[in-house]
Amino acid sequence: MLTLNKHAQKVTKFIDFTSKSTCYSPFSLMHVLSILVKCSSDASIKELVSKLEFDEQEMHKFSDSMKKDSSVTLAANIFDSHIEKIAKDFEATMLKLFEFVPKKLISAAQVNNWCAEHTKNKIKEIVESIDGISTILISAIHFKAAWAVKFDPKLTVEKPFKGFKGASTVQMMHLEKKLHYGENKQVQIARLSYSNSGLQALIILPRESTTAAFNAALCEKNLKVALLEETTTLELPRFKIESKFFLKEALTALGVKKIFNSVDCTQTLGEVLQVQDVIQKTFMEVNEEGTEAAAVTAIMTLSYSKPVENKQMICDKPFWFLLVNEIGGIVFATSVVE
Repeated sequence: MLTLNKHAQKVTKFIDFTSKSTCYSPFSLMHVLSILVKCSSDASIKELVSKLEFDEQEMHKFSDSMKKDSSVTLAANIFDSHIEKIAKDFEATMLKLFEFVPKKLISAAQVNNWCAEHTKNKIKEIVESIDGISTILISAIHFKAAWAVKFDPKLTVEKPFKGFKGASTVQMMHLEKKLHYGENKQVQIARLSYSNSGLQALIILPRESTTAAFNAALCEKNLKVALLEETTTLELPRFKIESKFFLKEALTALGVKKIFNSVDCTQTLGEVLQVQDVIQKTFMEVNEEGTEAAAVTAIMTLSYSKPVENKQMICDKPFWFLLVNEIGGIVFATSVVE
């Protein structure tokens, strides 16, 4: 099973997909983690690779195939406040594998402008401030493609949508064509193709309207359901979703903990770093014409400083209480012994 698929299934336990409509990009996270993995090979990276079952070669193959798709724009970078420390051979590796040269971290506006540029203005901000930030590893993806078989806007009508929090009214699109369709006792599945794109839309509709059935529907068995070309009536609501995640908690729950303490990047970025958080923003819009989606994931790091040992002084036995003046002379000496 692909690393991306494993992660997508696991993360449903730690990201709330049911309180509101939510768009998450496993690929965007794994793409930026591919950069982090190249920054170090210490115990923190070994833990990350193990806990996420991260397959570096698989991810590079997947990324290469995405770059070749005309509907996809994929970009990455490193913004570093100590750029003069970065090793030249590491710069060469980044250029070869990810097609970028690290940039000097100057401002939040600089990083946000980069996000806007590489997501066609769909994601304009990923960071509010760079105060205290040493290095930002970042990935951006943008996708836009038209349906191979488009929905007729004239057939779109208002219809009720029975959500987990109650019913609402949506603009329901309608399509009656030969589609790739499959089903089992848990779900119905339809696959829609795009023109001039290798990506496809897979729509998974649980038969039961419970949150448990919804979360369980995203599983390997359902992803492998045979889809046959059949005349199918599909009603699908138009939607637009924007989401933001702070992924430290989810990653920690998955067992990735050491990167949030320290990552030894002395041989590549010239210093030991501490991941402060992993932030992701996403955008997705689906309508009669097709689909547009974007994601940015940023790993925010601080310069690592060895934590000061927390001293403890528990006055639970006899002690002295002194009042002293500014030059240290004892004005009062008090013993507390009972």
